[in-house]
Amino acid sequence: MNYNDESVHIGARRRKPHSENISHVIEAMPFPSSWNMRQPPASGEGNLRLVKGVIRFVKLDISVADRLIPEQPEYEPEISPVDFDPADRILKGDQKRNIRSRESSVDLFDLEKRIKADRYINSGRFANDEDRKLASIKYRNKLEEEKIRSDLSRTIKRLKFNLFEITVITFFLVIIDLLPSFGISLPGIFTNKGFTILYPVISLIGLVFTALVSFRDIKSGIKSLFKRNFSTLTAISTAIMAELLHIIYILASAYFTQKPVHGTFASPICLAMLIYTVNRLLHTSRIYRGFTYISKKGIHSEVMLADDSPIAADLRHASGSRSAKIAYVVRTRHLSNYFSNACREDKCSIMMAGVYPAVLIVSVIAAAVAAVRGAFTESDPINVAFSALCAALVTGIPITGLLSLEVPLTRLAGRLRRVGALLTGWNAVDKFGDTDAFAINTTDLFPRGSIRVRKSFAINDMEIEEITSIAASVLIDSGGALAEVFGELIRDDARLRQRVDSITYETELGISAWVKDKKVLVGNRTMMELHRVLIPGGGLARLDEFESMRKNDCFQMLYVAVNNRLMGVYMLEYKAQMAARNALLQFIDNGTGIMIYTCDANINIQLIKSVFGIPPRFISIMENEGSKVYDSVTYKVTKSQDALIATDGSLKALSDAVRAAVVLKDTEGVSMMIQGICFAMGFIFVAGLSCISPYAIDSTEILIMQIVFLLLSTVSILKAL
Repeated sequence: MNYNDESVHIGARRRKPHSENISHVIEAMPFPSSWNMRQPPASGEGNLRLVKGVIRFVKLDISVADRLIPEQPEYEPEISPVDFDPADRILKGDQKRNIRSRESSVDLFDLEKRIKADRYINSGRFANDEDRKLASIKYRNKLEEEKIRSDLSRTIKRLKFNLFEITVITFFLVIIDLLPSFGISLPGIFTNKGFTILYPVISLIGLVFTALVSFRDIKSGIKSLFKRNFSTLTAISTAIMAELLHIIYILASAYFTQKPVHGTFASPICLAMLIYTVNRLLHTSRIYRGFTYISKKGIHSEVMLADDSPIAADLRHASGSRSAKIAYVVRTRHLSNYFSNACREDKCSIMMAGVYPAVLIVSVIAAAVAAVRGAFTESDPINVAFSALCAALVTGIPITGLLSLEVPLTRLAGRLRRVGALLTGWNAVDKFGDTDAFAINTTDLFPRGSIRVRKSFAINDMEIEEITSIAASVLIDSGGALAEVFGELIRDDARLRQRVDSITYETELGISAWVKDKKVLVGNRTMMELHRVLIPGGGLARLDEFESMRKNDCFQMLYVAVNNRLMGVYMLEYKAQMAARNALLQFIDNGTGIMIYTCDANINIQLIKSVFGIPPRFISIMENEGSKVYDSVTYKVTKSQDALIATDGSLKALSDAVRAAVVLKDTEGVSMMIQGICFAMGFIFVAGLSCISPYAIDSTEILIMQIVFLLLSTVSILKAL
């Protein structure tokens, strides 16, 4: 092989063979043209290499036949000066990684053994029997999807009808109780003063009608009471049953003893049931719309968290933190366990469920104390006991948590669906609401049109079209942002692509590969220097000329070398698309860092800073080990993944979903604080006052207290949205 006289061999020095034993190395005759040297000898321990136009035989104990008639293996690349590439000795093993071809078939494979902890999601608690039934649903085909949607649609229609009926009853009862507080007089038969029994009859009818309309829920709440699986529904059901007994006793007492009629707590209980029905309707509608979205839209990109999985260590090492929570996106055929994740209760409901046994105990104690005081004050002990018990149980309903979390979750989930993302429920919020970093591919940062080739140069005796064909073959097979750029240069013509083998990415340098028995290097200047590529027309000075053409850090030079000779140079311009930039800024606004997987050595922290205007402290480029793991779990399609956060694959959808999870996580904390304070103040006050003066608390005061609590809850909703 003859070299151009003007060529300069970077770092030229006498090369050494790979063999450690070089005591018997001699130089043979110049390379005879009659020898077919496309393949090296493979017999015995002998080795034959072509270096600078001469044949070197390593070890003398091989025969002449072995030298002249070598065995033919299936395939080995053409022998060239790069066989003794000094970069192979300089680069460590962990500075190279093999790149899987993005053109290969995407086989289904199961990650359960490798990331078992990452697939396990605690499905949490469920509010009622309907949610438990929904959580157990498994859908596998179109027929099942249609049946599930039909069942959910019927449930929503039933809840809407129930809501209308309960609203009418509640409005009537609340008006009767609140109007006298605003100075509006009502006929005596509609008040709880005097000896009329019409007021408790109206309360009883309203409460019974509400219970019948919500019979399924009330039944589920009573069952949960005996099973000690407490929830908000348990609190409402217990209060309804206690108040029904209270009203029945009032009517019996007024009829048989002609004693004055005292107030009931039917209106605040019906109001709590109304709010619960609204909450159930929002909850079921969110589940229905989310399921319709994933079944019809067919989104197949699921966000995963490398928290306790085997891949976490390598990704954390790449991020520079040992405790970082790192998320990434995988492609999947099927989103499983959607209902078990979507039906999970929020932390407010779970917190109140843990407190409710104390509510029952304190309510019974308040009733007992009130009965004892009634016996000594010539009051009806049973009536005052019922009044104290029901007042405490009504106040013990966690009314502030019914809407303070379901409303923002439903609203944000609806917004996400419009941008191509799905957030199933509180499992997703708990898991991704405090993510530290997201691992993303450069194709997300630089989609089609973000990178342009501004200039190209043919340096040696190869036409620029052929150089572009070789470079495009390597880059398309390796994937990444440059694959689309060079695919456009060859007009995506498969006939211009050549066979590529042994693609390897060298960290912060570029890609090396074999194309039609030729060693090809595609990378930056450092790669050319490290591999001692021959550069015609001035050597390093020629590279300085190319580098001087860059206008700023958004312009980068890409070099292509074939058989260790520089053949082509491309000047690339990197631009930020507004959608990608806004998505990155939203990640940063959430306090989330970005880990970038790249096969383009020009994409570094400085380039990302220059193009997107992002502080470098939020950016990290994956190290080689982290890149291998990331590539191994994201380049293929998995059979199924748990449906937590799913997207259409766009960076904007991912950033919006993460933002929603962060917002809801904060809202959940605020709501827990508000609900805890309201609950503690209201319950302790009512229970204590009931013990001291049984008739000091009536339905009007509890209604006003509920409305104040709802206003405080609304503040947290508005803050979240």
